[in-house]
Amino acid sequence: MKFFTQGLTVILFCTLFFATGVSADEVAVIETKFGKIEMKFFKDKAPGHVKNFKDLAKKGSYDGTIFHRVIPGFMIQGGDPNTWSDDRSSHGKGGPGYSIKAEFNDTPHKRGILSMARSQDPDSAGSQFFIVVKDSGFLDGK
Repeated sequence: MKFFTQGLTVILFCTLFFATGVSADEVAVIETKFGKIEMKFFKDKAPGHVKNFKDLAKKGSYDGTIFHRVIPGFMIQGGDPNTWSDDRSSHGKGGPGYSIKAEFNDTPHKRGILSMARSQDPDSAGSQFFIVVKDSGFLDGK
């Protein structure tokens, strides 16, 4: 299954590349014009968030979205359905219309970790996610 975004494709089914004992439903690949980002889901650490991400992808909720927030040396953020609009003032404010309960765990925010974006309210994550581009231990457990 693929869903397309502006320079971003998430592939939920990966084949030969992930023949290292990780099942295809535990991985995703984001393809951008700059290259691929390969992710492994940690459903034992965040089962609700993994299910939410997969459900949104299967529904096409990420189709046509972009990485709308980039902080060099820290992270890239995407998953906002408002980025379908040319009105950049709405980017970063959208979501699926619901929030999911926080699932804090002991996984360190090392370079490449994907986490759900949220407001100050721990239970406010929806569709937006971010990927840290360098170790960000100050986010651990939050």
